[in-house]
Amino acid sequence: MINSLFIMSSGGCVIIEKHWKGKVPRHIADDFYSEFVMPCESAKDVLPVVTSGKHIFVHILHCDLIFLAVLSQEAPVMMIIEILQRIVDTLDKYLDDVTEDSLRDHFVTTYELLEEVLDDGFPMSFELNLLKDLVPPPSLSKLLDRIRPDTSSPSVNLDNSPVPWRKYGLKYANNEIFFDIVEELHTVLDNEGKVLSSEVEGKIECNSKLTGMPDVHVQFLNSEIFDDVYFHPCVNVTKFESSRCLQFIPPDGGFTLMGYSAVEQTQPYQAPFYVQPQIGFGDGGGRVSIMAGLRGGGLGKGDDPVTDVKITVPMPPTVDSCTLDVSQGNAMFDYSTREIVWEVGKLSKNKSSPSLTANVHVRSDAPKPSVIPPVLVSFRQSTTSFTGLKIDNVTLLNEKYRPYKGVRSMSKSGHFIIRSK
Repeated sequence: MINSLFIMSSGGCVIIEKHWKGKVPRHIADDFYSEFVMPCESAKDVLPVVTSGKHIFVHILHCDLIFLAVLSQEAPVMMIIEILQRIVDTLDKYLDDVTEDSLRDHFVTTYELLEEVLDDGFPMSFELNLLKDLVPPPSLSKLLDRIRPDTSSPSVNLDNSPVPWRKYGLKYANNEIFFDIVEELHTVLDNEGKVLSSEVEGKIECNSKLTGMPDVHVQFLNSEIFDDVYFHPCVNVTKFESSRCLQFIPPDGGFTLMGYSAVEQTQPYQAPFYVQPQIGFGDGGGRVSIMAGLRGGGLGKGDDPVTDVKITVPMPPTVDSCTLDVSQGNAMFDYSTREIVWEVGKLSKNKSSPSLTANVHVRSDAPKPSVIPPVLVSFRQSTTSFTGLKIDNVTLLNEKYRPYKGVRSMSKSGHFIIRSK
């Protein structure tokens, strides 16, 4: 499937290269960069799949790094992209942050991981608990644990485990399991606030610190909201299909238990606040006016504040400066990206609606902008979910102890776009 993998810096320097089916010369990666990346303003403008000669290039971006897979024959492209993303996620969990410096500092660990996750260019296992047995994470705490064992750390036996994702003989002094319901809203609104499209995607993150080999059962209050679903390999899919309950023997530590998209509602999902933009351009400049605030509709309890609100307005390339005035938060004009970025902060009741006013200056030799830019919004809200999904009951079988169980919800923005005109 994948012949070779190159991890490159934003400047085209190859940091890591790994070959599975023969050795692809390094100049092939250089050719990709010179032929496809250099003619563009940034690597973001390059299509994820391109061809040159007899080679097929599939790549993703992470921070300032390019993860480039080189193929010699056709393969399922979405699978290749998913493999690259899994590699990034695995490295991120091992190195805390995947950067050029962290890769150079941990060459050996990176190569060992690539050796384990792929075999002959095909995916083998990205199960973190299994990988940690094969490739120890390069952390100081790991070394300290070997010298000074902690009673809260599990003592394990690597043999005789009935499932590949969980070690046999795990022991904890304090047994606990936590669930996080995280939902994202993807929506497009018109300039009057009418919902043009709306979709909610969610996932349930689990963090398990349980002794032995527990069989966990999770029941939901309103499982009818599930549409398309995917599960961690530990989940009994047959049980879910018959009873809409989750039954699983959890891996040790944190993992994504399941993901889902929510069924469409007669009343579309929407954010608990409004954003009203007014953008116009004339000769020599323009004006941007934005107001935001909570409204009575939306999700969850009205008293829950909306936090981390950020509003971004991409300006036409002919705009050279902006004069900004805000009633709340901080705003700036990013000259490198030509964007107005307004860090609103928190929206809560009993406060006046925050507003932004910007006078836009266009280059004197440039014509009047013909396109009104969209407005991009991001936010998060704790303790609530868009769908109202709740975990009703968590029971534990196969073990005699009673663990501490915690559940919390969080909603946040995904692709949140407001068309200004």
